[in-house]
Amino acid sequence: MTITFPSMSLADLRLQIEAGTVPSPGSASILAFLDLTRAALGSQAFHDPGVLVSEQAFSAAFPVVPEEALATEFGDAALYGRCRDSIRRHARLAGAWPDDPYTLLNQLARDNGLLSINRKVLQEVLPGIRLRDLTREMALVADRDLRGTKRNTFRTSLATMDKLRDDPRIQATEFLGRENIGPLPIYRDGSKPRFELPATLAEVTGQIPVGHALHARRAYELAVDFGLFGEDGPWPGWSITIADATHYHLAASKQVSASTADLYLRSLLSLLRNANPALVPKDVTADRVRHPKRYETPATPKARKSDKQLASLPDQLENEVFTYATERSQSRKKTQTLRRVLRHLTKGGIALDDRIMLDDAMSIVREQCPHILDSTLRNYGSTLRCFLRHTERLPPWDMLISGAKDMGMNGEDLKALSRLARQAERADPAIQPEDIDIKAARRLLLQARQDGTAGKTRAGLRLLDGLRGSLPSLLPDAVTDSVTMERELPDRLVSDLSAHATATGYSAQGVRARIVAARALYRLSPDKSLFAGTIECIRWLELIKSALAIHPKELAVYRAELLRLADQIGTPWPLGWKALQSTIVQAGIPRADNPIDVLMEVAMTNDLQPWQLDREWAWVHERSLRPDLRRKWTRAVANFDALRTLPGLDECGLLPALPLGPMPRVGARLKNAHFPLPRSFESALEGENKQVLEAAHFLWRCLRAFGDHSRGEDPLIATLVADETLERIIQKQTFMSAQSAQVHVARIRDWRKSRPVVI
Repeated sequence: MTITFPSMSLADLRLQIEAGTVPSPGSASILAFLDLTRAALGSQAFHDPGVLVSEQAFSAAFPVVPEEALATEFGDAALYGRCRDSIRRHARLAGAWPDDPYTLLNQLARDNGLLSINRKVLQEVLPGIRLRDLTREMALVADRDLRGTKRNTFRTSLATMDKLRDDPRIQATEFLGRENIGPLPIYRDGSKPRFELPATLAEVTGQIPVGHALHARRAYELAVDFGLFGEDGPWPGWSITIADATHYHLAASKQVSASTADLYLRSLLSLLRNANPALVPKDVTADRVRHPKRYETPATPKARKSDKQLASLPDQLENEVFTYATERSQSRKKTQTLRRVLRHLTKGGIALDDRIMLDDAMSIVREQCPHILDSTLRNYGSTLRCFLRHTERLPPWDMLISGAKDMGMNGEDLKALSRLARQAERADPAIQPEDIDIKAARRLLLQARQDGTAGKTRAGLRLLDGLRGSLPSLLPDAVTDSVTMERELPDRLVSDLSAHATATGYSAQGVRARIVAARALYRLSPDKSLFAGTIECIRWLELIKSALAIHPKELAVYRAELLRLADQIGTPWPLGWKALQSTIVQAGIPRADNPIDVLMEVAMTNDLQPWQLDREWAWVHERSLRPDLRRKWTRAVANFDALRTLPGLDECGLLPALPLGPMPRVGARLKNAHFPLPRSFESALEGENKQVLEAAHFLWRCLRAFGDHSRGEDPLIATLVADETLERIIQKQTFMSAQSAQVHVARIRDWRKSRPVVI
């Protein structure tokens, strides 16, 4: 195909666009504009080659600011302007004006998914040189003086030109010469030639950490530049000294950042040490170079801050402190703080062999240390409380509240229990926790009614009943539930609720909490007949809503437990999940470690049984959650995988063939991690940095989108990282810009090069 540009007319331009020989991103619109031009200017002007003979002739026929008559022929000035701009651009694409090849080249680059040709950089670097006259020798001379972004842009433009030389439209216009420029040399530090590692060092790169292997060659180049050894490697008998390593680190810090200089030093030492241990003495380390003061021998030993001898504790008390610190794994600092507080108390005359009121103890400490800060005093109080509770020296109510805190009680429940403790201590005589029976409870309720706090006292007594099974040393064995003045929950219903909670995995304490909550609902419901029948037939949710509307304050403490009860009873359990739950409960796994509720709720949306779950299902769902729920899901998946350790569970066929986890670390999810990597590929990438992992997930995401692989496949790593696969990803991917995709692919290539044994 030959195009004679001087004879091109608007009619010729239309024929070429219609035939597809001119690359047009929107052929329909330009054809419409040309038809409008023919109607406005007439057939003679439309076929006149002089209109497109030059850009000046075009501007004369189509002025930027049209006369009113010309604009009217096109409809209006705005439509005329759009028509003019489109025709001018397509004339450039058709090569009508040979002095401007960039429009056609960049349009073809966009059509082929290539990076654009930078007109500004090429004209600056190659002034007065036409693209068709550019040779490789010219490009080498121009490239050698370039640096940074300008060099990269220049090389990218040349690479795009090479890829477009064989295009028939470029050959027809002769915008480019027939000789390829080809790849330009790889330089370092501007224009220095790059050299590779000697064979003796290159063969050990697979034995050092991946991060060191990736930077080993660059670290070696710098060592040669700094004069540590030659390009062929260390001389016979040479070994690096601390002075050499320090000089290397300082010189590298002048060229790169401090952190990168540290990395290069570690990479160099690791490379040399693995090649020949004699090259790096044991006293030459990166840490010693970075922190030399750590390894300096002090001229004189440090003097003690004070020679003051502290008063010693009694032997029995010292033994108790030692035992406490050992059993509770207390730090040396906290143990010293405890000894200091006990010395103050001993000096203040307090007896440490009996129960101690914490407020009284802190008052004595304040007297001994009048200038102590409030924050320090609070720290002393917290430290002393832990010790007194461990040695059972706290008053009974304080021991009870501390035990409740350890069991996870907080918020309004803890306030209600503390309020009950104060009320019992103010009673005459004072009532201790172990003394609360039906008679004592009624005494407290009678006093509370007079004070207008009966509801709060009932709440405290209910919480006390819930603690009886967990703190037998502080509370009597009998469960009083003395605050119930109305009818009791039927025994049959109590038995059914207990059996259901036990089968669901609740502990004894959880079962008691559920019974107490159900009793409260039963007591506050006006129609007791609604509780007839089995627990599955009772409309729990309706009863809860009705009771909350009438008694919101009384049921507030039980609301969460009651709603949980309604949800569990109202959810049908598939056979697979029911069998797995039964196995877990029989194995004695606590409810906190039971993942069934969390996983089954999600699995039931797709009618999945436990053995039908897979890692991608767990992975995709985790990605859809907000951070706090991701933590809950991650724990559930980990607990689900831990079920494999139960004896005989694998043989039952209730679990999937492979584990679901691990899930991505919360807060560190990668942008392209839409699917889990194949197991073998993931294993090979273990220990790599975030950038390499992001690139790997991008690769897998593209291959899944292309349909090359599907869910659960584990292809060969060599197939995944093959050059033809990577090139196809660059050409076909639509997830990001071409530049970003090339960066990811380059990281995969670097990783592939660093792990030849694995590949």
